Amino acid sequence: MSELMTLRDFFRDYFLTFIGGVFAAYFSLGFATALSFATYFRDSPLAGGLGFSIMLVGALLILLTVHSNFMILRGRPSWVWVMVGIYFACFLFVLPMIQYTPHAVLYGLALVFPLFGLLILNSSVQRDMRIKLVGIRHIRQSLKTKSRTR
Repeated sequence: MSELMTLRDFFRDYFLTFIGGVFAAYFSLGFATALSFATYFRDSPLAGGLGFSIMLVGALLILLTVHSNFMILRGRPSWVWVMVGIYFACFLFVLPMIQYTPHAVLYGLALVFPLFGLLILNSSVQRDMRIKLVGIRHIRQSLKTKSRTR
């Protein structure tokens, strides 16, 4: 890694695509949860704990999203596959809801955001960011090993 970037340069180049992927995941999970209440669980009483368990699953998926993005920022690009899995799960969860005739705009947004997130993850800017983050992780590890040997 011949050219070292400042933090300001790094954020200027990569922050928008990174945060776009994060928000695409949040909106995907949010719309999938909202539509599940409006379609799959329309006739179920929420007082029986169903609403709490759906919100708990949503909260766990959001925590997994946060952890995955944190690991990507730490230079572990294999955690992108967790994000891909979350996007695919949201898309495949929402896709059969068409038979319940949900609100058209919500249904469309619930299908667009996972696809948008996958597009962001596959963009050249996002891939370049992950390559640079792996390089930064290697530099950080080499500095750790040098400081331990002294």
